Amino acid sequence: MRNTRTTAAVFTTIFLLLAAALPAHATPRQTNQEEAEWLIMLYQNADDEVLERDIFTDLNEAEWVGSTDAVTIVAQLDRYDGAFDGDGDWTTAKRFLVTQDDDLSTLASEELDDLGEVDSGAPETLVDFAVWAMTKYPAKKYALILSDHGAGWVGGWNDDAPDEGSSFTINEIDQALAQILAETGVAQFEFVGFDACLMSQVEALAGIAPYAHYAVASQETEPAIGWAYAQFLGALADNPAQSGKVLAKSIVESYIVDDVRIQDDDARSDYVLEVYGVEDEVDPAELAQMEGRSITLTAIDLAKLPALIDALNEFTYALTEVDPAAVARARTYAQSFESVFGEEEPSPFLDLGNFAALVAEFAGSKPLDTALRTLTKAYKAAIIAEKHGEGRPGATGFSIFFPTPDLLVAVGTEVSEISYTAYASRFAGASLWDDFLLFHYTNQDIDPDAVEPALLDPESAAEADLADYAAPLLVAEPEVTTPGVDTELSMTPLEVSSDTITTGESVLLATQITGEEIGYIYIETSRYDEESEAYIVEDIDFIAADDTIEFDGIYYPAWSEADLEDFIFEWEPTIYSLSDGESEAFALFEPSIYGASDEEGEYDVRGVYTFADSGEERSAIMKFDGNLDYKRLLTFTGADETGAPRALNPRPGDAFTIIEQWYELDEEGEWVTNDYLGDTLTFSGRPFTVTAYESYPGEYSLGIIVSDVLDNTIAEYATVYVTEE
Repeated sequence: MRNTRTTAAVFTTIFLLLAAALPAHATPRQTNQEEAEWLIMLYQNADDEVLERDIFTDLNEAEWVGSTDAVTIVAQLDRYDGAFDGDGDWTTAKRFLVTQDDDLSTLASEELDDLGEVDSGAPETLVDFAVWAMTKYPAKKYALILSDHGAGWVGGWNDDAPDEGSSFTINEIDQALAQILAETGVAQFEFVGFDACLMSQVEALAGIAPYAHYAVASQETEPAIGWAYAQFLGALADNPAQSGKVLAKSIVESYIVDDVRIQDDDARSDYVLEVYGVEDEVDPAELAQMEGRSITLTAIDLAKLPALIDALNEFTYALTEVDPAAVARARTYAQSFESVFGEEEPSPFLDLGNFAALVAEFAGSKPLDTALRTLTKAYKAAIIAEKHGEGRPGATGFSIFFPTPDLLVAVGTEVSEISYTAYASRFAGASLWDDFLLFHYTNQDIDPDAVEPALLDPESAAEADLADYAAPLLVAEPEVTTPGVDTELSMTPLEVSSDTITTGESVLLATQITGEEIGYIYIETSRYDEESEAYIVEDIDFIAADDTIEFDGIYYPAWSEADLEDFIFEWEPTIYSLSDGESEAFALFEPSIYGASDEEGEYDVRGVYTFADSGEERSAIMKFDGNLDYKRLLTFTGADETGAPRALNPRPGDAFTIIEQWYELDEEGEWVTNDYLGDTLTFSGRPFTVTAYESYPGEYSLGIIVSDVLDNTIAEYATVYVTEE
């Protein structure tokens, strides 16, 4: 409890000392002031082992600026019981009036309330916070920033305490915002920000468009370093008359490059030592490039979203008149982002602009070209600012959901646990996209007038019953294919130049491949283990086509008929190991991005991340570039790479258990793949390193796996024996 009985002389002395220590823009907030220009509300769901410290640090960065007469900053921080134990290791949810402080390790803001344990994944918790803040601290403009895990149209903001499995859907965020505005009498938020992964999807943004003027969201996962709170809040404090448009642009422009942990010498040294194990001075620009390689961030004028969806509807209907194979090809090759549905299916989260341009390129249709121009114009009008790293060259600002047939069934039936139309109903009602998915995969007729534009109108949106647009896409489970795409793939048996080679030699594999719309072709290497009478998969990789095509920064293989009729691949026995600096373990590197060359691709190592302090385990993926240099580590809220992803900076003492993939005979005598936990490595403050070795001697099964643009596959295998030199 703050002691308010201070003599005038002492108070004056403290005031002068404090004011001298603050940045020029930060003047202490007065208690009897007029209505502020801005109220910034930080809804920080840090009740999660992965995010607690990162979100705690974000609030500390906000303290570098603190509240002023013109800008009030309040936060509700819900912490986790375990993991990060800094600042007293309290584990409840607290509300703060954010005040100025330069210490990144301890909160100095005025604590207004300790709420105890709350469910930050319940919409009513969000409503309660925002209504409290807007009532207690009225302002001319209101900004609400939501921080936690995000999963695109699936939602996010998970909180397993006190009720396991709690989270927001987009519909629940939609209705929460409507309730907040209704209870406070405010017409619209000036700004809503998603400081979370994967939220710059048209499906998600349609859910907030009626309730705010501007927004910021990311198409991709966000790095642990997060938004540059001190920078954009400082700019707002310097110029509180700015609009939400300027604020949104400032957030995007400052992202990563102007973060305190990039620009402040002491904070940067601490961060580099903790994350990269490097004690030497690192250039801020170099660190920003490392942290920002795979980032995206978009500032959006939500008033322009209805026009964008109108243009999308026009483009969507034009898609019904073109070759569906061109559409399927674009879905296969378009810039994609991290999936929340596991590794069995390719990511359905595609860049809308890149996909649309690819379809037009493949289809060669004048009506589609016209619709693309309209879409592009609307697209650019809706984007205030956009940033993406070199690792996501096809990112243009908005994503859209385009699943494979199997995934469409998984989210589109009455029994689907996660339902596309039930989670993002406002978008489903205002757009033709869900209708197009049915047209594309089931040849169901599409009605161009089957949309409700009023769903995006701020004047009437809150009155809509979203249940009217939540009907499942598929009443039953029909056969889901793409009309006009021949999915009959075939291959001749593999021929090998020799069935026995030494560890230093190579072997040629030859086959003939037939089928329309070939997508990616892979080489798979498995070694027979006599003890278990099973095969362990030691390597998987793309096979590069003779002709690789670049389109807006992304690359895809162009298979000619000659390539497929006389398909030859040279295999050299190689395995890869991961090292934590003390121990080494075999790891399977699976390709995730097809590059112009091997060096420009990307590879994943699947595993289980274990926190040393709590013992909690998370499904995880460690990502490496084409040179097999470590890039980042993602953890997921669900099992088997499902649920909301988030980048995590590994902490010393935490462990990564590598997942191995094995072929085993089932009870019917069929070979099936199973995953097992392999060796465990421990983080010690430095990224893991990779070493390539010649394969072990033994019996190998070499497979050529061919996939088409619908993700159908066919494979042929041959046995080769590797002996010591």
